[in-house]
Amino acid sequence: MFYSKITVSALPNTGFKRLALVIAAAIVTLIPSAKAVTNIDNTSNNPLVTEGYAQLEAGKPEVAIDSFNKALDANENDLSALLGKAMSYADKQDHAKAFSSYDTIIQHYPRHSFAWNGRGLAAFNLEDFDEALDSFENATADKPVEGIFYESLAWTQMCRGDFVNAAESAKTATLMYSRRGESSVYPILIAYFSYLEVNDLENANRTLAYAVKNRPFNKWPSPVIDYLTDNINEPALISYVLDTAQETEAHVYIGLKLASEGDVVKSKAHLEWVAKHGDPRVFEYTLARAMNLRESVATLTR
Repeated sequence: MFYSKITVSALPNTGFKRLALVIAAAIVTLIPSAKAVTNIDNTSNNPLVTEGYAQLEAGKPEVAIDSFNKALDANENDLSALLGKAMSYADKQDHAKAFSSYDTIIQHYPRHSFAWNGRGLAAFNLEDFDEALDSFENATADKPVEGIFYESLAWTQMCRGDFVNAAESAKTATLMYSRRGESSVYPILIAYFSYLEVNDLENANRTLAYAVKNRPFNKWPSPVIDYLTDNINEPALISYVLDTAQETEAHVYIGLKLASEGDVVKSKAHLEWVAKHGDPRVFEYTLARAMNLRESVATLTR
């Protein structure tokens, strides 16, 4: 959501929210050596930094922040400590401090794509889509092979109602995931609904067919694909939900499908439920809130 509304976790399928899992994978890849995407040496010999990351991965962000602050007392320019502190704030869901921390990093390292992405995730969670867009565009400026950067950009463009560019960014995210030997159905879902929003039914149908062929076997969000292809109905989709993140996603995708079919009233009910009661640790929660806001503004201007 994007180190965003998340908890650090090293591997997928450990029970954390989907957003946390995707970002955590990026963190594990990038933090030991940010050179992979920035060509900046951010390694640190300070044992306090090592301890900070251990505490962060153990789910103790407050303790991690204390370690990183002590490391920064010794060297205020320790990039590893600065990154760790920013991620710790994100883990605490203190998005304002996370944004400020990442912003501090990019002032000194303006081409640090991971920091730009973290800044964007914080802005996204604060529902500041202008800052999020600027951040994700900077994160992808040098074309890093990081699918999550482009997926984050696509979600932001979708929230802004820029569906043409959202579809293109989502396609790039899928390509970048593939180049790393990874996969995610979520960019495909972004592209599918973005095409529907601009009435590009040919590309929408082609994208949905691609999702069917590339969906994960016997695990979430595979039931969402079954629902979109009319192989299961709404109650059946909800029956597969195991946690609040999946429940949030299910209601959003039901709402989007109903909207595409012209059932505005039922669609609005699902999206409003998410906006009020959904899990804020997934992208779909913020998307539902953005769509409700656009609908409210449209109603006022009629």
